[in-house]
Amino acid sequence: MEDLLTVELTFSEYHIIFPRIIITILLILGAMIVFRYFYKRVKQGSSKKREFSFFMANYDKSKLFGSAILLFLYPFMMELLGFLISTILFMFVITLLFIGKVQKKALFTSLTNALATTFVVWYVFGQVFDITLP
Repeated sequence: MEDLLTVELTFSEYHIIFPRIIITILLILGAMIVFRYFYKRVKQGSSKKREFSFFMANYDKSKLFGSAILLFLYPFMMELLGFLISTILFMFVITLLFIGKVQKKALFTSLTNALATTFVVWYVFGQVFDITLP
């Protein structure tokens, strides 16, 4: 049983195992999505070609472009302010963006979410796994 739970890797291979696990999981989930899509179409009997549109009609442009801008700025903020402050700011603003209304309750929810997720990630990676964060 001990051999089953043991993985022997050299130090130069440590960084490779986690991305491979994630890629494998994503490929399996992607295949499941494609399979379910085609299974549903065959079951409904709709074999004709469907028009493809990348965006739904009336999509929320502010959320899409706001998220893209925030994701672009986040690494630069991390460089200037460090992990904790930049992640708290990023999570606060992106939560407000997706809530949509700037009210007391939304501000409190956004601040709580930003603080909780940032400190959980910081604790798990920095303290439990001993991975240094910027």
